[in-house]
Amino acid sequence: MTAADRPRRLLDEATDIVAIVGGVTHDRARAVLRAMSAHTHIKEPHVAELVVEWAVSGRLPADLRRELRLQLDPGRGAPAAEPVAP
Repeated sequence: MTAADRPRRLLDEATDIVAIVGGVTHDRARAVLRAMSAHTHIKEPHVAELVVEWAVSGRLPADLRRELRLQLDPGRGAPAAEPVAP
C-alpha cells in the first residue's frame, strides 16, 4: 500500500466497521462517517483513522462516540443499534 492509498483504505475500513457495528448498509455507514466529520469539525480521513483505531483499542473520543450514536439512532432512519467496541 502506498501513502496515497492509505486514506482511501482507512475510509473503506472505517465504513466496514460502522456498517457492522451499526447494522447498516455501506452507503449508510459512509453517510454516518461524513456526518460525524461535519458535526464534529474533524476531517473525514481523520474520523476514519479514529474509527479504525477504535476497533482495535476500544477507545473513541467522546464527541465522535456521541455523534456515532446519534447517527445510528433509529429516529434518523437507521436501524436500531447501540454501537459497541468491536
